Amino acid sequence: MAGVAVAPRLVLLLLLAVAGLPAAVGLGVNWGTMASHQLPPSTVVRMLQDNGIKKVKLFDADAEPLGALAGSGIEVMVAIPNKMLDMMTDYDTAREWVHKNVSAYNFGGGVNIR
Repeated sequence: MAGVAVAPRLVLLLLLAVAGLPAAVGLGVNWGTMASHQLPPSTVVRMLQDNGIKKVKLFDADAEPLGALAGSGIEVMVAIPNKMLDMMTDYDTAREWVHKNVSAYNFGGGVNIR
């Protein structure tokens, strides 16, 4: 019977603990380009902005989506394609990939790559 009286206190304690946790700061979206009916990148960027999306992860460094994201204010994370992961163990190859696919878009008014 004492266990039954403890249950409401335990629930109250858990609710107070959860209430003190920080809320999610932002919402992000994964954007892949392998689709049978792709939308134009400019349309996708406009849809992201219209829906308040502030972060996006690209699964490859395709020039069209990166170009469309330039100046959008959307924070971008560019993934290295899985088929290239083995090659990225070579420093010069990795540096060249970053130069071509990240640095080229990372300028004032460009893409906000993180």
